[in-house]
Amino acid sequence: MATYNPKGANNWGVGKRGFQSALNPCQQVGLLLMWTQNNWKNSVGREFLESRYRVSLPPRTLTAYKSRFKKFWGNSKTIDRQADWSDFKKLISEGVPERHLASLHAMWRDIQRMCLDIGVIPIKPTYRALKWWSYVAEYHGDSLKTPSDIQIVGDQYMVREMISDVTGDAFTKDDIDMWLMYEPWADQEKMRRYLALIRDQKIISIDWPSNGWGLEIADSVERADQYPAGYGMSVLNWLLATSPEPYLLPSQIIERYSIFARP
Repeated sequence: MATYNPKGANNWGVGKRGFQSALNPCQQVGLLLMWTQNNWKNSVGREFLESRYRVSLPPRTLTAYKSRFKKFWGNSKTIDRQADWSDFKKLISEGVPERHLASLHAMWRDIQRMCLDIGVIPIKPTYRALKWWSYVAEYHGDSLKTPSDIQIVGDQYMVREMISDVTGDAFTKDDIDMWLMYEPWADQEKMRRYLALIRDQKIISIDWPSNGWGLEIADSVERADQYPAGYGMSVLNWLLATSPEPYLLPSQIIERYSIFARP
């Protein structure tokens, strides 16, 4: 069981010649960050892909990813480094508002607990990730109240911006912006309005599959002990990637379609 991978994607983007990727952008960014935070150990990268996505790559393919990622990492920005929670000046300088630090750190603690409970190594948030978690909380916190929704949508922005920095292509986010503006998950009237605007080609539909879902999930920690053996992050990501109702919030999809949904 694995998430959707864009057909014909290269190592970062789509439609370019050369190395053809088995991983979508979100999986690639997650693998890169997991490696950089764990001394580039192949075993850690392999465990990340298998535990989050049920993806298994041949050793030569994994080595090819590592070679390309190391080349990028040598020229990468400090915004993609692991955040130092004790360096408040640095956090603020990288675009993380001081007023959000407590709630962001609470999300990080939930991610750690959930990952440890299900036996996987968590990805430590970067300054870029915290910037986008803050962005979603600041401008859409009234409609996205669940920490996992703030974090997962923030990660979508983060992955797309990071891929844009790597490839030099445009940072594409209009579909997320319009989805957040029209809030189709809120009620049937808003859903009908959103779908009508898409049908009339006035806005573009949210496009989650092209980049892939989730690096981690910040809440559901209270349900971690309910997961069947072998369930974990891979099934959560699969639920999000294959939902028959992609316009809902991530938390609504998990609630509605997971076997451990609340009654």
